[in-house]
Amino acid sequence: MVLQAETEYGTDPDDDTRRSLLRHMLVARGVDEEARQLQKQGALDLWLSCQGQEAAQVGSALAVGPAATVFPSYREHAVALLRGVTPDELVAQWAGRTFCGWDPRRLRFFPYTLVLAAQTLHGVGYAIGQRLQGRDDLVVVYMGDGATSEGDMSEALNLAAVESASVLFICQNNGWAISKPAGEQMRTSVAERARGFGIESVRVPGQDPETVFSACSRAAAQVRAERAPCLVEIPVGRIHGHSTSDAQEVYRDHEDIARARAADPVTAYAARLSGLGLVDTAWLDAVDAEVRELRERLMKEYV
Repeated sequence: MVLQAETEYGTDPDDDTRRSLLRHMLVARGVDEEARQLQKQGALDLWLSCQGQEAAQVGSALAVGPAATVFPSYREHAVALLRGVTPDELVAQWAGRTFCGWDPRRLRFFPYTLVLAAQTLHGVGYAIGQRLQGRDDLVVVYMGDGATSEGDMSEALNLAAVESASVLFICQNNGWAISKPAGEQMRTSVAERARGFGIESVRVPGQDPETVFSACSRAAAQVRAERAPCLVEIPVGRIHGHSTSDAQEVYRDHEDIARARAADPVTAYAARLSGLGLVDTAWLDAVDAEVRELRERLMKEYV
């Protein structure tokens, strides 16, 4: 069975939620930019940018709510910040200061997983364990398109389907597994592949946080109601390389990079809400001041 198209969803964000979407996107962008600068200065060993994926991350994270337990991969910085991870806690692991800078139990946001797709099995196992203990718990597992080519992902989908695990899989498909384009990884979409395992799925564009919020709200509600897994595939743009050690200009067409940057979801959504009169200059200046303060704290801590 396939979920309805996003345009048929009735779960639309109100104006306060729209402003919250934008604020979290702007905060994530600022922290990401500062972390990239810190890595260039040698303060961080590595950084994997989430720029271009903020709408997908913030929209989905707000939709599932704070009670859900999240198993991220290694690029969900906007989700981490929204869940209460501080910028310093987020960056500390990339400086080699700690294995995990935050309390996973308290924030219900587990450590980053650099072993590709390992978190998919962790999340499914956790969901099954919660059910066996009589606890209702929505588990959200994030992954990229490259992780779906791993055997762990197939095992996780199959186990979740067979055991009716309450897991919402969210795949941010930026079209690249490092330098391997998605077209050379798979012949169908990730959503179509999920259906082959008996998991309901939907594919929605990732440039508009409201679209993502609506789709993930509906999907999360369905997982909770039916106690069965679901997958949402979200195509997103990749503005920077796979990581700060990846020179994407070597293998990626310059026009493709330019298109991704021109479709920046952060600037587009800020312009949209400004045009609708939902945010004004004073509001944007206040968020900008908040972001500057967060960036200054990081700079003082690591430089």
